[in-house]
Amino acid sequence: MDGLEFVRVAGRRVSHLRMSEQAVAVVDTNVLLNLATPVVDGRPQAPSGADPLKALLTGYDVQIPASVLGELTDATGSDDLLAAAADLVLQAANHLTTHDVDARIDEPLGYGLDLGESECIWLANELGAELFITDEFSTTNYLFVTLALDDRNTLFTTPHVLCTLAVHGILPVEYVETALTYYVETKGWDTQYVTQLRTQYLSE
Repeated sequence: MDGLEFVRVAGRRVSHLRMSEQAVAVVDTNVLLNLATPVVDGRPQAPSGADPLKALLTGYDVQIPASVLGELTDATGSDDLLAAAADLVLQAANHLTTHDVDARIDEPLGYGLDLGESECIWLANELGAELFITDEFSTTNYLFVTLALDDRNTLFTTPHVLCTLAVHGILPVEYVETALTYYVETKGWDTQYVTQLRTQYLSE
């Protein structure tokens, strides 16, 4: 695939996207919200010293269906952490390329995926995006997303992308280590999956 290369990290041969190119990434709503959350979370356990949302938006050419903006807008209007994260993403909306795909998808793609997920996958396939980033890795939907994508190599997860950003020095390794622990504790991310990514990308 264009934009992919192999490097050796801690003695391992790891595939990732070259950050020298603006690889196209299609992301779903939860990815954007999760990346914005530690930035607006003032609690002591939240990682500090970096901005993972900004890192994604400057490191990749991020594309979304218009429905993602709608879901972000729906999440605003309260005083909780989710609303604060949604507000932050909307403030950065000028760094997102939005596509109106409603008229081109009449119903979900199947596999148990909802319409929002279906629109993101359809857009990733339509654009031939290097990445489709999802946080469905802790659910059975991850398999369904894999089946729905044209090229299974395009499927990334938020922790995978965080590790890739650390490999390229866009995010400090120490920050990503702390962020992964934060997400495991606050979002219930799968510990075994996160540990595997840590071993593959962050171990020295």
